[in-house]
Amino acid sequence: MKLVLSALLAALLFAGPATGAFAHEAHQQDMSDAEMAEIMASTHGEAAASIETGATAPSETLDGPAISQAVEDRSLSLSDVLGRLHPFAAHFPIALLLTAFLAELVLLARPALGLETSIRVLVAGGALGATFAAVLGWFAAGWRLTDRSETLGLHRWNGTAIAIVSLIAWWATARPSLTPLRALLALLGAAILYQGYLGGEMVFGPNHLGL
Repeated sequence: MKLVLSALLAALLFAGPATGAFAHEAHQQDMSDAEMAEIMASTHGEAAASIETGATAPSETLDGPAISQAVEDRSLSLSDVLGRLHPFAAHFPIALLLTAFLAELVLLARPALGLETSIRVLVAGGALGATFAAVLGWFAAGWRLTDRSETLGLHRWNGTAIAIVSLIAWWATARPSLTPLRALLALLGAAILYQGYLGGEMVFGPNHLGL
């Protein structure tokens, strides 16, 4: 049983897609958006060429020497492990807080449904999850106040703001008036959608939605 659990943990931490591993190491090294885009473009071009020719490109040529070496080393430091857990932890508060927002809209239209308790539970879980995910995000991106990557900087501080606002929303669930809670949930909904977009920009490159 211990062997199975160890294998599952190793798979979660280290068996992610190459783009995710690259993004994690690039953020740790405080690379700029232009540097990351250049390396990713080179990676995709070499990968496409290797597929056409049937050859397998060595890992050193895919991500650049520094990034490739960092990915291969797979540091087992506590900070690195916690950082790699950020993408997994972020999904739970997203689901809980967005569901709370939708439930509040339903309650606004149908007060007789009595969803107040469910919404309080969703907001509480989302606030705790968002705070935990934000802390893991700081481990993933590195403990610094400014970033050379504008996208990473926006993602870092927007995520931190989501955690803070969600905690305020949790406090607002105990207030008599529902107006502050509804305003905060609407703000959180918009911020979470923007946060997801920024995350995609960092992992898949600029304009990943092709808009």
